[in-house]
This record gives sequence, C-alpha cells and structure tokens, in this order.
Amino acid sequence: MKKLLFTAAALLMLCATACTDKESEIGLGLTDPSTLYNGKLDTICANAAYSLRDDSLMTTNYSYGIIGNYNDPLFGRVSSTLYSQIGLASGMSSINFDEVTIDSVVLSLVSDGLFPDTSLTYSFHFEVMQLDEPLLSDSVYYSFDTLRVNPSAIFYNQSINVRNTDTVVRLVLNPTINSILSQSGQSEDFLENTKGLRIRIVPDGDDGMLGINFAASATCLTAHYHYGSDTTSYYYEFLVGAGVSHFTHFTHDYSGTIFDGVDSIDGSQRLYLEPLAGFNARLDFTTQIQAFRAAHPYAVVHHAELLLPTTSDAPANKPDQIMVLTLGDNGVQTYIPDYVDAYTYRGFDGTYDNDRGLFRVRVTQYLQQMLRRGYDTGTTVLLDARRSSALRTILCGPQSSNPLKIAFVYTE
Repeated sequence: MKKLLFTAAALLMLCATACTDKESEIGLGLTDPSTLYNGKLDTICANAAYSLRDDSLMTTNYSYGIIGNYNDPLFGRVSSTLYSQIGLASGMSSINFDEVTIDSVVLSLVSDGLFPDTSLTYSFHFEVMQLDEPLLSDSVYYSFDTLRVNPSAIFYNQSINVRNTDTVVRLVLNPTINSILSQSGQSEDFLENTKGLRIRIVPDGDDGMLGINFAASATCLTAHYHYGSDTTSYYYEFLVGAGVSHFTHFTHDYSGTIFDGVDSIDGSQRLYLEPLAGFNARLDFTTQIQAFRAAHPYAVVHHAELLLPTTSDAPANKPDQIMVLTLGDNGVQTYIPDYVDAYTYRGFDGTYDNDRGLFRVRVTQYLQQMLRRGYDTGTTVLLDARRSSALRTILCGPQSSNPLKIAFVYTE
C-alpha cells in the first residue's frame, strides 16, 4: 500500500528536474547539475538477533494499566495485579471524615478494553484488599515488586460479569472499609493511615484481562455519606490511580514453554515481543553497517524504514505500536533520533501495515547515525503499551524466508 521508498525517490527527482522548465530560467545559475537527486535503493539486514527477557520494567504511575490472568500455549501464563494509594480529592490538603456516617463505598475502574476477545462477556472474580504496609509516594516500583496485604481487611471478594460495553466497572465495597476512610488529618497522614489497596482478579474465573484507564476522572473511590440524623446524601471521590502513586505487578509462568528458565532466545528465525515484563527483541546491524560504510563512505540517507514482518502464526490481533530504542555508549537506552514527539509519534510511525503484513518504523536519522559511527551500539525493538496491554506478536528473524531489514534510499 505504501511504496514510500519509490515515492520518495520519484518526488525528489521531480523536484530537482522542475528547475529546467523552459518558461522560467530563474534559479538555473544556482543549480549544480552534479547535485541532482539520483537516489539508490538498498537494504541492510541484521547480523544478529535475539529475544531478551524484560526483567526491569518500571511500572510506577503510568496512565494506563491492566489486571487479570491469561494463559497462552506459546507464551505461558501471565497475571497482573494493581497496587494503589487512596488519596484525597485533587487540591485537598486535609480531610475531616470522622464525623460523618458512610453509607456505601464504590470503587470505579474505567475500562480500557478486554483481552483476549473484546466481544466476549467475562466472569471476573475481583478481590480488593488493604495493604499491610504503606505504598510510598517517593519510591519507584517495578513489575517484580509486591507489597504485603492485611489478611483481615478484604473489601471486595466476589465475581461479576464484565462486558465490552461496560465503560466503567463498579465494585461496591463492603463496610469494613468505612473505618479506614473515617478519619481526619492532613493528606500525608491519610495516605500513611490508609496504606493503599491491592486490586486483582483471582484466577478461578474466566481467563482474561481488563485494561484500566487510570487517568480518567471516573477511576476513583467514591464514598457516599450523610451527617447525623440529616438524611441528605453527599459523596466524596478519593483518588485511586492517577493523582496518587500506583504500580502494577506482573507474574509469568513459563512452565512447558520455550521461555522456561531462559533469559534470551536466538532470534535468527523468530523474535518474540511479549508485554507485561515478558520479552523484547535485540538487533545488531554492525556487520552490514560496516560493509556499506566502507563501500559508500559519503552516503547520505534520504529515507529509511525498519521493516518488521510478522510470522504466519503470529496472533491476529496486533499490538498498536512498536518502539525502537538504541543503546548509548553509556549503557543507557534512549529513543532513536527519529522519535521526536511522544504524543503524536511524528516522524516515527511504528504501526502495523495490514497490506504488507509488517510493522514499519521510520529510521532515517538513526541509520545515518549508525553509518557515521560505523557500528550499531544495540537496537531494541519493544511494544509501546507493554505495561498496559496484553497484545503480543512474533516477528520474522533476519535469517527467515521473509527477513526483517532496513530498506533505504541514499545518494553519494
């Protein structure tokens, strides 16, 4: 569908020859005929590739998350649990809730989709418990972190049906939470006293996962209350998720799979991209970068795309976007220079092209950078929503019949 390489070359050639229009000689004296665009097409393949365990994924305070359980014959079993503080409403520095009578407390979670089948109705066994230790505002939590829970403070423990049409999942908590919320004090004291919540889907119901939009204002803990004998009902929305510290914990059980007991897998034929602290892909283009640089030391890259075909048995429901990072000389991973806008992804792309059966990432500046340096410090391919979506995929390796590669247009 998108013949970008040929289109780029054709457009630039048209632009260059437009200056020869006989009806206008303006600018002809400024044009050096030797600089007319005559782009050449070429490709560079990776000389090494492997799938690498994502064992240090930071999950603190992201706007989207996921909870639930899923079992896949290839990737094994994964579970996700949410930990969150309970905070005062935005802009409130203190609370006086010990003089009210709480009538009910509802935990609302704005849905960001169901997995694996968005059209199904799932029976999820939700469990909400109080933490036994405070979730700290100034700490960074990773996907492997957990916090103890208070076994006697179970606020919710039952199954409900969740449909794809449910924009908000509402859990009416039992009255044991009332005493936790009925207090007065400053915001910091309230966070310490309430400690926080662990929210999970117990793995004895349907196999599935629920995406959660933490940033939505409707994701909150609502307490309905009244004063004394006054029957007038009021409500207060405590913060859960966005506005307070929160993180997700991921657990993988790879028993009986190719991932069992390994941190990396050869990717010459297949590369696995698994979210929720699963696996990323690491590529190395050094050998062909050096060969091309030696043959074309003055090459200027005009357009380049990293083409990542998916295997025939990759899941039909593809992830929304793939990201590419590079390993700096200091050992720190950063986005490639083509990634210029974290919100619009301008100049980067990374989405799936259904017509061509591949993910496409613009890497023009990145390829030029590698050619100037003379080697690849390390190219990492990963899923953008790996903290909040369970969608995974399988890429063709560099030695497969349909290999991943960088296709580009250059002049010299």
